[in-house]
Order: sequence, then C-alpha cells, then structure tokens
Amino acid sequence: MNSSQRTQAARLSFFATLALISLTFACPGVTARPQLPSTPSEASTVVGDAAQSASSAVALAVVRPANAMSLLKFGNAGFGGDDTSVFQKALNSAASNGEVLEIPAGSYNISPIYFPANSNVFVDAGVTVSANHGFGSNAHMLNINAANVTITGSGATTSVFQMPKARSASQSDGSEFRHCLSIQNASNVTVSGIACSHSGGDGLYISQATNVTVSNSTFDGNFRNGASLTGGLNHIHITNNRFTNSSGTLPEAGIDVEPNHPGDYLLDVNFTDNVTSNNARDGFSVSLWTLTSSSKPVGLTITRNHSDHNARYGYFANNNDPSNASGAITFTDCTTDQSGSDGANARFYDANGASLTFDSLTVTNPHRLGPDPSYHDSAAVAVIRGGGATKPEGNVHYRNTNVTVTNGKVDYYFDFSDGSNRGVSNVTFTAGTLSGASKAPPNGHLEGQTMSSVGQ
Repeated sequence: MNSSQRTQAARLSFFATLALISLTFACPGVTARPQLPSTPSEASTVVGDAAQSASSAVALAVVRPANAMSLLKFGNAGFGGDDTSVFQKALNSAASNGEVLEIPAGSYNISPIYFPANSNVFVDAGVTVSANHGFGSNAHMLNINAANVTITGSGATTSVFQMPKARSASQSDGSEFRHCLSIQNASNVTVSGIACSHSGGDGLYISQATNVTVSNSTFDGNFRNGASLTGGLNHIHITNNRFTNSSGTLPEAGIDVEPNHPGDYLLDVNFTDNVTSNNARDGFSVSLWTLTSSSKPVGLTITRNHSDHNARYGYFANNNDPSNASGAITFTDCTTDQSGSDGANARFYDANGASLTFDSLTVTNPHRLGPDPSYHDSAAVAVIRGGGATKPEGNVHYRNTNVTVTNGKVDYYFDFSDGSNRGVSNVTFTAGTLSGASKAPPNGHLEGQTMSSVGQ
C-alpha cells in the first residue's frame, strides 16, 4: 500500500468511527455509558470531596454483569428530583426476581432506601448518590436489615454515596446517628468498591450481624466515626478500606469498636489492610467498657492497619472496671505515623480483661502535638490511667516494638503507670528497632522505675 492509499484508508476508518458514534446516540434505547476502568489506576478519577482521601488501593477493575437490569427501567431518575421511589421499586423488583440491579452513571438524590433479602446491586462508574434534605435524626441512607445482600461498586472514587445535607443537619441538631451505610440484623452481606461519606453519623455502622464483608471502600469526612461496630457480631471481615477525616462529635475515630451493653459480643471480627488517617481523635479505637465477666469472650484481630496523622492516638483501647469479658485482641504488623499523642495507648485497661497484644507495631514520630493532654507523658506507647479504678491495670503486651523518632518530642519508648495505685500487672514491652527517644536508654518506665524491657 502506497502513502496515498494509506491516507485514504485512514480517512475511511475515521469517518466510519464517526458514523458509529452518531448511530449510537441517534438510536432510541441505546445509552452511551462511561467505560469501566480496566485497571486500578484508571479508576482513580476523583468524584467530589469523598474521593480526595481515596487511593488506588481501593479502586477496582470490575465488569458489569451481563444480565443486569437498569434502574432506569423502573422510572426516570437522575434529573435533579427525588429518586427514592424509583430506587426502592427497582430494589424490590430485582430482589424478588433474582436479578442484578444496575445503577447507571449519573447523579441521584434519595431519602433512606432499604435492601430486601437477596438484593444484588451493581453500581456503575460515574455514579454519585446524594442524600436529600430532611433526614430524621436516626435516619440512615443505605439500610441493610436482611440476608444475602451484595453491593458491588466500580471503585471508591467513582461509585459515591454522600450525605453533606445530613451532616449539616447533625451539626445543627447534635444527632450522631444519620449513618450512610447501616448493616443491622443482617447476614451474608458483601459490600465492595464504594464510597460512603460526609454523613451526619458514621460512614459504616454494623450491629447484630453475621457473615459480613466490607472491602475496597472509602468512608471519609463523617460526623462521628468512619466506622462503628457495636456488637452482636460474628464472622466480620473489614478489608482494604480507608476511614479518614472523621470529625464533629465524639468519638471522632477512623474505626470505633464499641459494644453497647454486656449482651453484645465480638466473635471472629477481623480488620485487614485498612487505613485510618486524619481523624479528629483516634485512628483505631477499641472501647469495651460496657462488657462484663458475663459477656462472651472477645475475638478481635487487626492486621497491617495503617493509622496516620490522627489527632490523638494511633491506637486506643479501654475496658471496664471492676469486671470484664475475657478473650483476645491482637494487632499484628500495624503502623502509626505522626499521631498527635501516643502511638498506642491502653488507657484504663484492667488486667482482668481480654488480652491486648501489639505484635511488631511500628511507631513513627508520635506526639506531633506535644505531650499527652490528659497524662502529660511523651512516650511512644503506654499503659496508663488516672484515679478511680479498683483493679490492677494490664494484660497489655507490646512485643517486637519498632519506634523511630526524628521530631524531638518523645522522651521514652514506653510508659506503664497507674494513677489509681492498684498496680500494673502482666505487661510486656520488648524492643525491635528503636531510635530517637531523648531519654533512652533505658527505654521506658514501669511504675516510675526505668528499665529497657518488661516481660517477654
């Protein structure tokens, strides 16, 4: 083929492409949709403020199910009005008929919706669903109170649920319960590849549920916590998500695990490869103060969590006094960088409770904001409390602990002390790699006495 023939072929190919595009938009019933990302990096398009904290780690390469039924089959939606009735009608119909419901690209507005049993929803790339005005003080945007529910998004940066109007309402009336994704009294639930952000409560709320997996999602800028897990839980897996920029009302944590009463339980609850960062208080909080010796043993594991630049502690735990649930809480290969105060703090943690273990914790430049505002210590990790407790504190173990300090704000690597004068019992600090604490060696304090390690 000579150069003239190649030029003519190129022109024909160009005009054929134009004709195909024109045909696509001209034919009734043919809708042009954004192409789904073929790689995680292609899914990093930012959609609103909720996406700014997301990373390629929670972007997905997904394929639209071939048999999906479009939301738009059930009515007009995405034109700026209230789309709640279309969403609910579509959810009910698809679930009852065993169909996958597709939410096509577009911007929608909804009041609370409810996922029936056997729901299977696919959220296209380019979807933004916003909460309407008028959410009640205890209203949740996405309600899963049933069995066998699946929500699959195209990536946390491009399948977005957001509630800025509800957040404004909570700032006005003080409610902390306008959650974005609520999973209660539910079983066999799988959620992946979405953002649920800027709520007037928690981005993710899980209570009284079994066999739940939430993965590859972002929960950003929520009013109370990125996620709250309150108990009655069994076989829970929270994997490869981001919980960021929580602020507004306490606890203001990235993740808060906090049962509501002694009958609640935490059985086989697992967090793996999550990020908790830039939260107004703690990155990861475990508060067991409502559990007693009558409660079921705790089973909680946290693996490779990254807790960075939170305003108070990277990791925080407390429990009850005078009695506690037994069991085990284990943090493995977790990191914390530039926490406002201690990298990790077991605070008011009685020794008769579940064992609390940090294996191979890495702490970098804690006390970014200075000494602990409550106890005035400047240690990298701590077991500490003030007055009022009736039992010894402890059953806390920091093993193979790695600390790097270059900010000049850390004096010792650990501080184990009891302001209630009941004693410190069954505690451990063993060193991995340590550098930069201004008063070390020795490495820390146990009840006012300096030493380089405690226990084994």
